[in-house]
Amino acid sequence: MKFPWLTSTDGQATAAGRLRWRMVGAMLLASAVPFVFLGSGAWLVFRRLAIEQTLASHRTMARAHAAALEVYLAEQLHTVELLARVVPREELQDPQRLQAVFDAMTSVHRDAFTDLGIIDASGAHLAYVGPYDLLGRDYSQADWFQAVMVRGSIVSDVFLGYRQVPHSVIAVRANSPAGPWIVRATLDNRGLHRLVRSLEVGTEGDVFLVNREGLYQTPARNGGVLEPSGILLPPPVPEVHDRRVRSNGKTLRQAMTWINDGQWLLVVQQPEEEILAPVNRAMLEGAVLALLALGLVGLVTVSLTSNLVRRVEAANRERDVMYQDLIRSAKLASLGEMATGLAHEINNPLAIISAEQTNLADQIRELNLPPALADGLMQSVARCKRQVSRCGEITAKMLQFGRKTETVLKATDLEPVLMDIGRLLERRARNQNVELRIEVPPNLPAAWLDPNELEQVIVNLVNNSLDAIQRGGTIKISAKPAGEAILLEVEDDGAGIPPENLDRVFQPFFTTKPVGKGTGLGLAVVYGIVRGWGGTIDVKSTVGKGTTMSLRIPTAPKENPSGA
Repeated sequence: MKFPWLTSTDGQATAAGRLRWRMVGAMLLASAVPFVFLGSGAWLVFRRLAIEQTLASHRTMARAHAAALEVYLAEQLHTVELLARVVPREELQDPQRLQAVFDAMTSVHRDAFTDLGIIDASGAHLAYVGPYDLLGRDYSQADWFQAVMVRGSIVSDVFLGYRQVPHSVIAVRANSPAGPWIVRATLDNRGLHRLVRSLEVGTEGDVFLVNREGLYQTPARNGGVLEPSGILLPPPVPEVHDRRVRSNGKTLRQAMTWINDGQWLLVVQQPEEEILAPVNRAMLEGAVLALLALGLVGLVTVSLTSNLVRRVEAANRERDVMYQDLIRSAKLASLGEMATGLAHEINNPLAIISAEQTNLADQIRELNLPPALADGLMQSVARCKRQVSRCGEITAKMLQFGRKTETVLKATDLEPVLMDIGRLLERRARNQNVELRIEVPPNLPAAWLDPNELEQVIVNLVNNSLDAIQRGGTIKISAKPAGEAILLEVEDDGAGIPPENLDRVFQPFFTTKPVGKGTGLGLAVVYGIVRGWGGTIDVKSTVGKGTTMSLRIPTAPKENPSGA
């Protein structure tokens, strides 16, 4: 790969090129050393961090999922408790009334309950709604029955019961004048299993419930409901436990927490091999990426160094431009002072000449000269008067160029000012068959300038355009927002300015007009006025196509809302 900017045209390395290479070498070394140390350290700790973060994620998931299951069980339990407290036993023993209540429950809690029954204190099933033949069954010896008679409510472990199907019941004891009785509902295993398995733990992970005997309460990858899980149960305390175990030839990471008043253990597990799979892939990819990164660092370093050098060169060019502007301003200031003094010195003899030609005219009229001689002398006096007047106009412009007048800047709406100037210049433009167009968009921000000076600037620029067009053409005055400034342009389709003269158009006394047609001070005055506003002026021109004068004028500062 070749970098032309590193060598001179004759193939010899320049001083700047050698400096660039030294900078590239230093930056590569500074980048490579930390990269090697950081890469080595990351290689050593990556595996440990991945396991720790995964375990922390498992603990968080177990805690959040346990809370969701507790809310689900509590919601179903509260539904049954509300039924036991609100609806009298006599109503619920009515099969039709019990069916209506069950239908209402399942319409609100879909996939929550499979049946509903009423049981008396002796364990007899008094009323039942569901798919099984359980009416009249005796539950006095059932574990859940004895527990609910003591505790008042229970969400039981999964068991087979009379129906010989794994299920779990929610039972609530209620009291009445005739004695205690029980409302019993069977949880729909589909809803519970779906909620437990809704937590996704990788592609080979598993989530399930076991009871205090270690029997599965929900299906798992390694066993069905009521099969022994082989899980080593942690202490029944309300916190998340995690451990590393071996099962079926695999190393598993488990996070466990107790729910349902310590009856069920929620287990979240994932094979360690799956946890470390991204780490192993990252290690392999990291070795490849490290090599690519080193190459990329080299290319980026070369690019950044080149960009840095270009910026330094751009800063140098900007410094040169500022220096040229300073030189120009100094020259303009010196020329302004010289022009002012010269104008004053010329004005004094011009005043004397003007007075003397008036005396000459009066004396010619008083002398009794032949008419032909008198007319000739009067014509000579008139020509002298016209030239004195022209000299006066020139010295007036010289005074205007050199005089430091006080500028009053204020927020100015450009549209009405430009329209007034257009009406002022319209007659001359019409006489030259030139179309004068003014384009100002609505809601243009106010400009920060002196309106009187703006009129002088636009008149000068339009007059120059009219002189360049001569006969037939278009002059467009336009304004539009440009960031924090307003771009005001005067564009014509006249003769244009040759490229060699573009850098000199703002110099005092430079003009391309014929002798006697211009002083060369108009654009110099415009330049000084615009810079006095804090703006800039630029010129673009193509010979035969026209010229565009672009003024960038600051917008008016926003008023302080506080009025301070």
